[in-house]
Amino acid sequence: MVKLSLYDVKRAYYGIKQLAQKALLDNDINLSWYYISQCAGLAQQFNWIYSDDELEEALGNIGEKIIQEPNVEYQPIDNRVVFIDDFCTSFVLAFQYLKALVFSGKEVLYITTVNIERNKFPGIVDKISSFPNLKVVIVDSADFQVKVKSIYDSILNFHPQKIILHVLANSKVLPVLYVLPNQVERYIINLADQTFWLGKNAIDFSLEFRQFGVSVSLQRRGLKKEQLLLVPFYPVVDNNPFQGLPEGCGGQGKIVVFSGGDVYKVIDKQNKYWHLVKCILDNYPQVVFWYATKITNKTGVNRIRDFIKENHFEGRIFLTSFRPDINEVMSHVDIYMGTCPASGSLMSQLAAMNAKPILQYYYPGTPDDETEQVLCYNDSFKISFDNEIGFLDEANRLINDEKYRKEQGERLKSAMITPDQFNHLVAKTISTNKTVVALKPFPINYDILEERWFSLEELGHVDTLPYIYGILGKTNCLKYAPTLYVKKQLRAILKRRG
Repeated sequence: MVKLSLYDVKRAYYGIKQLAQKALLDNDINLSWYYISQCAGLAQQFNWIYSDDELEEALGNIGEKIIQEPNVEYQPIDNRVVFIDDFCTSFVLAFQYLKALVFSGKEVLYITTVNIERNKFPGIVDKISSFPNLKVVIVDSADFQVKVKSIYDSILNFHPQKIILHVLANSKVLPVLYVLPNQVERYIINLADQTFWLGKNAIDFSLEFRQFGVSVSLQRRGLKKEQLLLVPFYPVVDNNPFQGLPEGCGGQGKIVVFSGGDVYKVIDKQNKYWHLVKCILDNYPQVVFWYATKITNKTGVNRIRDFIKENHFEGRIFLTSFRPDINEVMSHVDIYMGTCPASGSLMSQLAAMNAKPILQYYYPGTPDDETEQVLCYNDSFKISFDNEIGFLDEANRLINDEKYRKEQGERLKSAMITPDQFNHLVAKTISTNKTVVALKPFPINYDILEERWFSLEELGHVDTLPYIYGILGKTNCLKYAPTLYVKKQLRAILKRRG
């Protein structure tokens, strides 16, 4: 198949940005936002950049055009905080922060941009409805400008001293930040610290959860050290009833190794993750392996199914969708194996919360080896390995030594930050605007990360050409990304020839 180069992607990004700026000059706010949003999606897919000052300026202009009276007299009310949430799910960090804010005695206005009746994930509105001094506002209008204005009005009517953002990279709340009164302090929870996001020029502080994010914010986003507040987190435990092990998984004498995450986290040119899975299954007949992911990702799921078939691992590897009872899943397995080349902090934390040991491999030199960063708050010790021999030695010990397996799980659980520690940490951090946990930025080889993200395109896990062409169209593609246009035509010719 004719594939894109990173040069093609960069040219397309530049073209889409030009269209966003032109639409803004033409006063077509909705069209400009559309192109800005597509730029954010494209940049977040490949992450050769982590911020864009021109798009930030455009967001500010959009905010001023929608909110035509931004310079209002404003007096914040002490102790009031607005929390804006684009997710409305307990899977991420809203619940933890809301609980901490209420603990510290804040009056909170929770604004979600998600229609909770259509939200397919377990929501948090029911969890926070009993919190004292907390109100909920749902702003789910499909009209972009109406949504922006509604969010702005809701904030000003509440007169907060602070606003905390728990939002997507292209959140519709972003233009609001640029027109809020200066007296409102703006914080963003840096959820996607490994990827591009918008809004960095409109915030006062970034709430980081690990040293990797601190490093990227300083080195590539252009934030200042005094803007960075490091707050490690703990996972929310949803007490959803256990749905059971997959049929055939588990049983007398079996060791269940569980793993999971988006398929992109286990794809790379070396196929290292699946090589390690094969080593474990080949050497330990008592082990069964359970992987949970987005079953809707047909390309990725087919890769896993092909791996199972090629290695005759039917009855040894069990592939399921993500489970709402993920906490119970962790409590019923024996070992959690982290993904590679990219790991997931939330899954590792859920494993630790359930006192399950972790098998984790990172490539040597990997800059975002987050397992220790997100778990080791009360105790510092080595969990992950960057060499195959060490990883497989640890697998051997965890599989064959039940006592060691349980001890490692308990040690991980004890090392994590507790909800009470988190509550006090958030309260002190937000009140002083000073980081309590010391910042320890480190050098990052961004070439490794850039290659990792682009390899998803090279390996066929994503196919961005039709997406970009659909945004630009023929004329703009020829104008801004002619090599991409040529590749589109070559594909069409090859397809006709069969």
